[in-house]
Amino acid sequence: MKNEIVVRALLFITILIFHSLIVCFAFTSPSDGSYTQHTSSSQYMMSNPSHPTPAQNVNEENSRPSKRRGARVAFVGNSILYFNDTPRFLVRLGKGGDHTTVTVQPRERGDTPYDSYIEHQDSCLCGGASLESLWSKGNRMLQHGFSTDSAKIATSDGTEVYDVGSPNVNDLLECNPKKDASWDFVVMNDHTQGPARPESRKATETILLERYVPLLLANWAIPIVIETAAYRIPGINNSEDLGSTRDFQSKVKDGVRSYLEAMQTKLPEYQTPRMAPVGFAYLTVHDNRRELWEKLFDEWDDFHPSPSGSFLQGCVLHNTMFGSPPPLPRTDDEIANLWMNARMMHSRTENKAMPLPSVVDAAFLWDVAKMVCEEEAKQLLK
Repeated sequence: MKNEIVVRALLFITILIFHSLIVCFAFTSPSDGSYTQHTSSSQYMMSNPSHPTPAQNVNEENSRPSKRRGARVAFVGNSILYFNDTPRFLVRLGKGGDHTTVTVQPRERGDTPYDSYIEHQDSCLCGGASLESLWSKGNRMLQHGFSTDSAKIATSDGTEVYDVGSPNVNDLLECNPKKDASWDFVVMNDHTQGPARPESRKATETILLERYVPLLLANWAIPIVIETAAYRIPGINNSEDLGSTRDFQSKVKDGVRSYLEAMQTKLPEYQTPRMAPVGFAYLTVHDNRRELWEKLFDEWDDFHPSPSGSFLQGCVLHNTMFGSPPPLPRTDDEIANLWMNARMMHSRTENKAMPLPSVVDAAFLWDVAKMVCEEEAKQLLK
């Protein structure tokens, strides 16, 4: 316990230092000594020509040399991922700025390195699903709200359809000649309570080994399992037996670790499973900025992510995939641009959208994501 307190204290001090540097960098200092904060992408672009505007972000993919590519990422899970459209959000989060070239580990096939952004994504998502039930139920995104104008895409014959993802997990991950390429990463999240209980944990390990791992092997894909955040209010959704928020989170983390260990017994070293420590990131915010932690949850149910929660989750996932943080949005316009083409932004009423993270909050959450992922990487080396 003492070691954990020391680690968290050091982590908080480091976050404060990074956060101070970033916030200072987001301001310009005129010759008269006054400070002005940039409030639009165009204003920031004038003083920082190397920083792309949202329009440049959208077109950047087409201007890349043909030998370079981004990662191909499949998403498998439930509403923790489809609230605020995490798959499309992550695509936009990684666009713009400089990118790290990720070296692909030796495989049984030839492959080229990819840059640290997502080139293509697809998904199989279903509200309330566990990894076990998702396998049998399949996709339910049309029923869950992906029937918006933003979800419409044009087919080759000019008709419009809704981009709701693949019909089931097998179709999403199956390798066949009709697909352009296999996946680099498969991001998965279980029902939040699933890994926290021994019975459901065991059932998930079984389905992972019997159904998911063969498809991961066929794709040469690295699995990433999200350590989802414990609920804001203890005891809701029949979680009374899981204890306090911190106890609940500890059980979730232990369960996710067991998933990784089970899959590792069947996967080669270059496909070593990874944990995305989203829950640890939430707790770090809880311990250092309690009022911001409250805002990470959907205000209507206290367990789904708000846009701020999705931003933190996205930053953690980007760090987990690529080993480096995403470009940091430094204006309100750039933050709004991250959800420009979201198929669904959750709100209880049509006229009341959930607020997006502020520039200052986004910088703090970006720091937290970077720090907790670095800590996770150090734990793996022990």
